[in-house]
Amino acid sequence: MSFRSIIRFQVKPGMGAAFEAAFAQCRMLDRPSAIEGFVMAELVRCVSEPFEYQVIGEWATEQAYADWQAISHEEADSAAVEALNGTLAHWAPGRLFAPVGRSA
Repeated sequence: MSFRSIIRFQVKPGMGAAFEAAFAQCRMLDRPSAIEGFVMAELVRCVSEPFEYQVIGEWATEQAYADWQAISHEEADSAAVEALNGTLAHWAPGRLFAPVGRSA
């Protein structure tokens, strides 16, 4: 069984492109690959609420996610993080979920 992490971002109106650029510069989807047990991550934007984004990650173990949480802020470009924060109206810290059902 693998686990999913979800982080929610609410972006300020008109700041979607700036958010996406700053997010990419922070390398939030690349840096977790340094953690054994990281499977994948993707940034998605809500179709009906275009200012809502989520990062969905997949982890082999709960410990892999905990290991990432312990270092997730390290090595992030501080200017990119500041730019990212400037685009946000709200964000919710990541939480880990265990799948309880799946389609065939």
